[in-house]
Amino acid sequence: MPSDEISLRRFGRLCRSFYNSSLILRPSSSSLSSSKEEKKSEDSCSCRAIDAKKQYEDGRIVIETLDRIIAIRSLIVSAQHQQSQNNLQTNYYESGNAALQSSIASLRQEHALIVAQHSDTLKECGLADIDRFIDSMSTENDTISHDKDSSILLLQQYTQLRDAVRRRAHQTAMLHRQNSLFDLLSESFTSSVSDNSTTIPRMTEVNNVQHTLTIIRTFVSKYRSNIGSHSFLAGLHRVVAMQSTPTRSSDPYYIVRWKFNGSVLTEACRSNNCGKNNLKDQEDANDDNDLVYAHDAIEVLSSFLIRIDDDIDIESGEIRSIVARMDDDDDGMVLHESTTNDVSIPEPILSFEIDKYISNNNLQRILAILPDPKCLDARATGLVEVVDASSSMNANGMKHNQQQLVPRKNVDGSEDEQWPWFSRLEFCTVL
Repeated sequence: MPSDEISLRRFGRLCRSFYNSSLILRPSSSSLSSSKEEKKSEDSCSCRAIDAKKQYEDGRIVIETLDRIIAIRSLIVSAQHQQSQNNLQTNYYESGNAALQSSIASLRQEHALIVAQHSDTLKECGLADIDRFIDSMSTENDTISHDKDSSILLLQQYTQLRDAVRRRAHQTAMLHRQNSLFDLLSESFTSSVSDNSTTIPRMTEVNNVQHTLTIIRTFVSKYRSNIGSHSFLAGLHRVVAMQSTPTRSSDPYYIVRWKFNGSVLTEACRSNNCGKNNLKDQEDANDDNDLVYAHDAIEVLSSFLIRIDDDIDIESGEIRSIVARMDDDDDGMVLHESTTNDVSIPEPILSFEIDKYISNNNLQRILAILPDPKCLDARATGLVEVVDASSSMNANGMKHNQQQLVPRKNVDGSEDEQWPWFSRLEFCTVL
């Protein structure tokens, strides 16, 4: 294998370590897991963390070094261009050329200092010697065909590899977030909607409705100031308003369904800076909290909505198999055309409906504590549509697709537990 390709592979591995550490989020600490398994893997995780930190720092060094080399070559090209214009305005271009030469010398000196500190890493990646990237550039007025310039071709290989590894890291990060989202959803929602419940539905009891209201209040208070949450809050308001206020809201076959992309929960809002009083608190935030917004949002959803399984099983092994293939690519390489193709990442679509046993009166209580969409800075995310459960009846009066189209059971609140007479005084619209 040519030495340049070996250097490129080592460079690519360090780039991958840097971008993966920067972009890929660890699962939320709220995710359920076995404490015994956590205890067993604690020591090995600690060792891996030390190695990962070293690889991250090395990756940062080689990427910054490549940027510096690119800057030096760009300045040299500019200096050559100004040199060719000397016969037009000698004094002006000589002054500009002197400034460029000073910048080049400063960057070379900076590079020499970095090489002295990280000699082994930069030599292994082929970045210790600047001249191999610019040695064929002419400092005279003669012209050179850059298409045949081996130094620029080598530099292009490094930059293309860096960009490809970065794209791959973004893709992997998105897939890991989707996997974490699936785990959180599976913990919070039951696998199916039961049509033959023999127990008292939870959303008919005062304590459970109050618990739901507390969850929503806490979420609104925590994330209202973060504009990334506004589209989600507006969507919540729309689905509740459509289900409880139209003229058909008393019809049990009138069902509102909310569909939106899973990335709304994993990409649109970060929670690390929520509740932090200063920059130090934000910097000290644990990486395990990177998905806490998704966890909190799912907690709100599961408190009074039911998840509807679509025809396409988004929790199949498709996404996980893609992640496995990308994670198993130890070299993180995209040196050859066959490995540079973008991975097709399916976007999960999540569907929700109002809990079948929550009454319109209790929906109004939820609506009262959600922010008015007019006061939010984003429109409702996703699609809120009406699905008619009566359409699930075929010509013989038999139900089909019963799992997805189940009529509401307690629209008028006949099964609701009696609320205290002063309960209405507790609710007011959040401005």
